Amino acid sequence: MSAPSGAQSGTRSVRRGVLPEPGPLRPLALATLLSRVGNGLLMTVSVLYFNRIVGLSIAQVGLGLTVAGLFGLLSAVPLGHLADRRGPRGLFVVLSLMVCGLSLLYLGVHNFWQFLVVSIVLTMIDRGAGAVRAALIAAVTVGAGRVAARAYLRAVTNIGIMAGAAVGAFALHFDTATAYRLMFVLDAVLSSIAAFVVLAIPRVAPHHRDDDGPVWIALRDRGYLAVAALNAGMSIHFAVLDVAIPLWVVDHTDAPRWTVALLLTINTVVVSLFQVRSSRGIADPTTAARATRTAGLLLLASMVLLAGATWGNALIAVALLAAGALVQVIAELMQSSGSFLLSFDLAPNHAQGQYQGVWNTSMSISTMIAPTVLALLPLGLGVPGWIILGVWFALTGALFVPVVRWAESRRPAPVAV
Repeated sequence: MSAPSGAQSGTRSVRRGVLPEPGPLRPLALATLLSRVGNGLLMTVSVLYFNRIVGLSIAQVGLGLTVAGLFGLLSAVPLGHLADRRGPRGLFVVLSLMVCGLSLLYLGVHNFWQFLVVSIVLTMIDRGAGAVRAALIAAVTVGAGRVAARAYLRAVTNIGIMAGAAVGAFALHFDTATAYRLMFVLDAVLSSIAAFVVLAIPRVAPHHRDDDGPVWIALRDRGYLAVAALNAGMSIHFAVLDVAIPLWVVDHTDAPRWTVALLLTINTVVVSLFQVRSSRGIADPTTAARATRTAGLLLLASMVLLAGATWGNALIAVALLAAGALVQVIAELMQSSGSFLLSFDLAPNHAQGQYQGVWNTSMSISTMIAPTVLALLPLGLGVPGWIILGVWFALTGALFVPVVRWAESRRPAPVAV
């Protein structure tokens, strides 16, 4: 897929300063920041709103979000394919505005069934928008610039969510229906502005196929599917800090409770500062696979350190937990950068939307199964569970090099467009 006119400059790399080079990445970064601030608001208050204000039980909220996540698996590939055929920029703006409107419907929810319907529709549109956004990034960036752009946007995402969570804390302080609802409105306003900011990116021409080959080529590409599956298996580690660490620290170590916040801070700060830098040595699928292999070994070391925190006094526990979190976030930087490149470079340019839909779907599956895996292994088995999890990451990482090599050999030939 060729870059749109006016997009070539400023898409090859990201400046080493705060702002990217002039070009399409600047409005995309601003839109990402605005929308992720809104996401941070809702991540902070939404569960409490549905529980304390609407009156849903925690079990009902969890069930509703799980069912919605299952339906969300159905939308990424079709909407990504639509982005290939109609152009990703306009479709992304439309889907983003739809998400804003649907999120406001939560304010009219009064029972579980209303919550379930809104959650299902919203999640399907949101997951599809994620695939279209990835296709848009692929369209306005070139070569290694795609990895740098994704890395930069991931750093911006962390900053935005952190800022949104800080604002959401005010709603938690007042703990009133008005305060919570104001956060939903503020999210819709910020996300709507973000959608219109995307219009500053030059229009991307759609692709029209000239052959009669199969339509759903991404679902027939076994090499790409295999790499996406491995990446989903590795990505379980993203849930360790959110799901496993809080319960591990409180129930299995002598570390004080504030250690949980310390570990989250280490992760957020390191990702925000070093995600772009960590992507610079990853230039092709081979280097991406090797980086992921190294990430698997680092994750094994991290799991051992986290497991060791169960022995010793509070000071030793905090030191081991902090060291484990630091090693994990280094692995996260490497695995994320490798994932960015593999998702783009193993996909044909004329079908980036469809392929990004497959990649996003695999990540959604990883997010859904991660809590169960963590509940069964580290939280269920204790120290042996941490070791088993670490070995899983190391073995999965080791498979990347041969599987990526195989996937490259199976890459579909370019299609006339």
